[in-house]
Amino acid sequence: MLGTLYYLPGKPGQIFKVTHFQERTFTMSMSSHATAHIFVPRSQHYKGPFGRMFRELPPWTPPNPDTAEADIRTFAAANMTETAGQDDLDNHNLPAGYTYFGQFIDHDITFDPTSSLQRRNDPDKLHNFRTPRLDLDCLYGEGPDDEPFMYDKKRGGMMLIGQVHELDADGNVTGLTNEPDLPRNVQGIALIGDKRNDENVIVSQFQLAMLRLHNRVYGQLMGQDPDDATAVFAIDRDKFREAQRIVRWFYQWVVWNDFVKRLVKDAIWNDVLVKEDGQLVYRGRFYNWTYQPFIPVEFAVSAYRFGHSLIRPGYQVNLNTDAGLGFGVELPIFDPAAAGNQDLSGFRFFPSRHTVQWDWFFKMASSIEGTFPQPARRIDPKLSSAVQSIPEGPNAPNPLAVLNLLRSWRMEMPRGSDVAIAMGFAPLSIGDAHEDILWHYILKEASQMPAANAGRMLGNVGGTIVAEVFGGLLAGDPLGYVRNAADWSPGDEPVINALLPDGPENDNWEVADLIRASGAPVDNNDVERTIANGKN
Repeated sequence: MLGTLYYLPGKPGQIFKVTHFQERTFTMSMSSHATAHIFVPRSQHYKGPFGRMFRELPPWTPPNPDTAEADIRTFAAANMTETAGQDDLDNHNLPAGYTYFGQFIDHDITFDPTSSLQRRNDPDKLHNFRTPRLDLDCLYGEGPDDEPFMYDKKRGGMMLIGQVHELDADGNVTGLTNEPDLPRNVQGIALIGDKRNDENVIVSQFQLAMLRLHNRVYGQLMGQDPDDATAVFAIDRDKFREAQRIVRWFYQWVVWNDFVKRLVKDAIWNDVLVKEDGQLVYRGRFYNWTYQPFIPVEFAVSAYRFGHSLIRPGYQVNLNTDAGLGFGVELPIFDPAAAGNQDLSGFRFFPSRHTVQWDWFFKMASSIEGTFPQPARRIDPKLSSAVQSIPEGPNAPNPLAVLNLLRSWRMEMPRGSDVAIAMGFAPLSIGDAHEDILWHYILKEASQMPAANAGRMLGNVGGTIVAEVFGGLLAGDPLGYVRNAADWSPGDEPVINALLPDGPENDNWEVADLIRASGAPVDNNDVERTIANGKN
């Protein structure tokens, strides 16, 4: 949803060969200057890692091809930037943490470093370097045998947890603190299954919470204290696999029953995974596959990028005023002009005392009513100031809206109104032709929902694409809970009950419960203890 947008130089039609080993290395070390690697399908009818839901629909075309890019820039500048103070821009139905949970999910299921913003792209020839499953390969990678650098050498089967580095005024490492962090090398590069999960402070801290969740689940199965760094024991592979299953199922359940359910109409959500004869059966009408699920470009390039509209201009992190934070202090998620730790950007040594206080991002018992959690922004065509200067694409930096609109055009997305008609919905009225670019159409559709839900959830087209893709990915996973235990919920798992003996925080198992089960800091007291002692 918030994945890095790469501009890759190269000539149209240029093809590169890549071995399996190169593919795996490429995933771990991709930069915006890398050479594009393109997977060529066996036939034009092949549905590979990327494909289309609406192959029969013609693509959106610019009104004037000779000035297409300039026209897109003009449209975005005039119509896709929020103006603070004009409207209520907040989505009080959606806590801000879901923006970055959505980003984490995106990094779990998609990684396309091959598409270019300067040439048209056939989705059948794009290679997804993530498995199109909700299987947490961004957390586990290829496992402790193939990627041992992510695992604890002494405590077999535990994920490696790092410590925040002390830095001097010149940025040189002078020591380690007790504050937990992702494991990093001496240059501050995170040693994790997907480097993008260190691209900002919030998603980095969520990745850390998931590492800790695995360790706590595995620790329960092994009878080991996950916070005892002095312990030494060998991996128990059966218990390691069982820990993976529990963590993955917990995560999958929350993705479908919390995240997706919040974002789409009940009428859409209820019709995608349907209980029949004790099984959850996938009943999607538009997202279907022959052999295994794939990622539709209508989802990856358009519908799921609704998340870019959720980004706030800034976020409150915790109460540490000595770290330049505190109540009411909002730091932008990304500011290329910011000095030191004055933004929340990642890909660097984690800033000291910036441990996230999670009850400021998700609804929890300790959240201050009316103030926290911080809300996400509304789902509408207006993007915040935080994404108006992205160092990617032609003539960088660019507004994110421009990059997304260009990508939609280059990837030959169908018109939003055509997709609505194909789904059986009345299309929105279109003024400027650029409003019919599928990504923009989905944002506009959400903004025009009935008053109570305007900007707070996806409309018919966006909601259908998002719900069907997630439902289909879950139904297509032979190891997931949907295929193996349709009635399962996190409360059925003894290990989860041991970690959360009082059950879910709210009426439903939610992302907040993933965090609570991980032992990540929830309130200010937790943050203080975590920074001082490395644990709550």
